[in-house]
This record gives sequence, C-alpha cells and structure tokens, in this order.
Amino acid sequence: MAGGIVAVHCGNHKSNYYSKYNRLSKKACRKGIEVLKNGGSALEAVKAVITKDDPLTNSGYGSNLTDEGQVEGDASVMDGKTLLYGGCGAVENVKNPIHLAYDLCIKQTESLPLGLIPPSLLVGKGGVQYAKSVGLKIVNRKSLISTKALLQYKKYKKLLEHSNKGKELLDTVGAVCMDESGHVAAGCSSGGILLKRPGRVGQAAIYASGVWADSFNQERESSVAVCTSGCGEHLIRTQLAKEIAEDVKNSSCPTLGLSQYLSNVAPRLCGALVLHVNNKTGDIAVLWGHTTESMSIGFMRCIDENPKAVISQLPKEISVGSSVNVSGVYTYNNKDSKEVT
Repeated sequence: MAGGIVAVHCGNHKSNYYSKYNRLSKKACRKGIEVLKNGGSALEAVKAVITKDDPLTNSGYGSNLTDEGQVEGDASVMDGKTLLYGGCGAVENVKNPIHLAYDLCIKQTESLPLGLIPPSLLVGKGGVQYAKSVGLKIVNRKSLISTKALLQYKKYKKLLEHSNKGKELLDTVGAVCMDESGHVAAGCSSGGILLKRPGRVGQAAIYASGVWADSFNQERESSVAVCTSGCGEHLIRTQLAKEIAEDVKNSSCPTLGLSQYLSNVAPRLCGALVLHVNNKTGDIAVLWGHTTESMSIGFMRCIDENPKAVISQLPKEISVGSSVNVSGVYTYNNKDSKEVT
C-alpha cells in the first residue's frame, strides 16, 4: 500500500488556546511525515510526533505536577507490525518518556543471558536507571516544570486544601501512524492528572489501555491503531484502546463502532484517536471521539503539502460527559478525502 499518514491529538483545552494547539498539532504532523518520507517505520514516526518541548501539553516538559510538585511521566507505544509493546510509568528526570517506551518496545526480541526476558514496562526509579543505561536524555527534575504547570499546581493545591477536591486535566498526547508498507503504530504520553499521588500510573503507560495497534494480518483483515485520553483509572479497567480497536475493526461502519463504545464508558471523561485501514480497498479513516468539551486533532498524509488541524467540540447544548462527539476524515484509496461527523 503506497503512502503514509500521521494523526495526533493534543488533549482538551479552553477556546483561547485553540490557535496555539492547532499550530502545535501541525508541527507534530510535519515531524512524523518527515520520518515516513525518509523511509522510517510507523513506530519511528509515532515517536517523532510525540517528542516535543512545548509546555502547552501535559507530556514531558509542561506536564501536570503531582501533589508533591514534581513531574512523573507515563508513556507507551505499540507496533502493529509485530504486536510488540513498550511502556513506562511514573518516571522522573527522563526528558521524553516516549523515547523510553519506544526503546523498551524495539528491544523485546533481544536475546538476554540466562534466558532472561526483556522488560516491556518499567516504572519509577527502575525506569530512570534503564533510560540512563541506554543513553536517553536525563534532566534535572526542575527543568521539566513549566511556568504554566507550576501556576496550575499552586492554584489547585490551594483549592484542594480548602475543598478536598482536585481538578482532572486530561490532556494526554497521542499519535497513530501508517508507513509506506501499510503497517500501523500507536503511542501516547502523559503527565497524568493534576495533583496525582506520587507513583500513580495512568492508562498512558498500560498495555491495551493507552494504545493499541494491529496490522499483523494485512492480507486477511483491516489494520487499526488507537490512542486514548481520559481518566486513567477508568480507562485501565475498560482496556479502552484495545476494545475500541476490536469494535472498529469488526464493524461495517468504523465511525459507528467508535461512537457505540465510548458512549458506554463511565465516568465519560474520555477521548480516542483512531486510524482504520481497509487493506482490501486501500481506504483510510482517521476518526476521533470525545466526551470532553473539546479535543485537539492534527493529521497529514505523505502526499499532502500541508497538515490539517481541527478543534473538535461538543455542541454547546450538550453537557460534558453525557454524550460522545465523533468526527473523522475518510481517504478513498489514498486519493480523495471526505470529512464526516
């Protein structure tokens, strides 16, 4: 299958930030397309898309802070070609947790002495030690704290002390990609919810919950890649990424499959980005659904001159968490595209 495509979501945001997130989404898409045009794999493109130094998003630099005022990152990737996964959780000091997840994924097939098995998920200090051992960039903890994140931390820490209620900011960064060979991959990275307990690991790190990708049997079935966003505790219990992938793959209408599954998640503060590839016709669908107020989306094909970015919004008359908004773009045999809602 010729061509390639990348899509990214940057979380949920207030309207006064929409233009900034659209620019960030487009920049991320260009990074992924550059990898694909240079012959890179979908997994390599996913890593490139999610790698960023912008404090706008809740990933790496700029992440939400724990109730102790530190950044602890979660991330995971899955390679649809091999069905291998790598994840890390609650890691400090690692500049880009998605790099750690990627390294763990690609080393799953390495032979270790004495029959030892390569890890697929590392957390906390063990994850940081591994990252150091493979040469990933390690930074001072304070360098990951952005001004925006610190101001939010102080604000909601004070509110928590008076009301015993925190605020969940659910802006996980995720990406789904397809390379020139038609294989897909998915990845996501998150600092977790604001004021989370130290050591807490969310769905962004957990197998089948944050990401899912499957292009293993291209000759017999559709390929699909999914990344999710939302309250990690609930998405872990539902294994949302895998469940959506199975529904979309087996549905005659991928849009309907996504809508039906998200509507059954409770509490309904969640979102998903999906890449569906019909290997018989060559048709490709980039779909997104969310129950939050908004969701920032960007996408680009290798044949496109420029990426596109949109802010998907719930209708004003719909209360947050009560209904799912599903939209997408269909590409027919990698030529003509059509938006759907």
